[in-house]
Amino acid sequence: MTGPRTLLLIHSPLIGPTTWQPTAEVLRRKGYRVHVPTMTVTGPPYREKLISAATCDEPVIAVGHSGAGALLPAIADTAIFVDALLPHPGQSWFDIAPPPAQAQLRGLATEGELPPWHEWFAPEDLPLPDGPLRTQFLAEIPRLPLAYFAEPAPVTPAIRQAAYIRLSEPYDTAADHAERLGWFVHRENAHHLAILTDPEQMADLIMIGLAEITLA
Repeated sequence: MTGPRTLLLIHSPLIGPTTWQPTAEVLRRKGYRVHVPTMTVTGPPYREKLISAATCDEPVIAVGHSGAGALLPAIADTAIFVDALLPHPGQSWFDIAPPPAQAQLRGLATEGELPPWHEWFAPEDLPLPDGPLRTQFLAEIPRLPLAYFAEPAPVTPAIRQAAYIRLSEPYDTAADHAERLGWFVHRENAHHLAILTDPEQMADLIMIGLAEITLA
């Protein structure tokens, strides 16, 4: 691989850094420098503070999962999106989400605050076996203000090189859009939290994406 070998693995603000740690360990064994910043929502301006938390003083390739995708253009000009939202500069999540999803999220909020992400659906829908890893993952999940989803994403220069790794069906639309943008897209029939449960496979997929964008 040419170019920077430092990878910045960025988790969604809806969950915690444990999500990336198993895959980070595999990538380190393969010779990459890897940072996993903690993306904690502390107050407005939400995204500005999150971007600051991910700022690195060396050239990096950003690898974002889920809700972190909207932040990537403000962090690096080369990125891999893993089952992630695409950039939507100047728009909020409410601006781009389908009306049923907007209504569902608003219905979950109590006094402007959402329950932890894993409580948005049935426990059996969380693809994590019982054990220490599940316990640690759940312990990191925050309660986010509904206002976070109403704050516009930053307006930044477009990503220069990008790849998209689709893991689960809900992200088909994002993968389709990435293809129309001319990005390399890999579709894997896994699940949204495979970066936590299948780190060897996910590291291999990230390396495939890296090869595509650095040789393009």
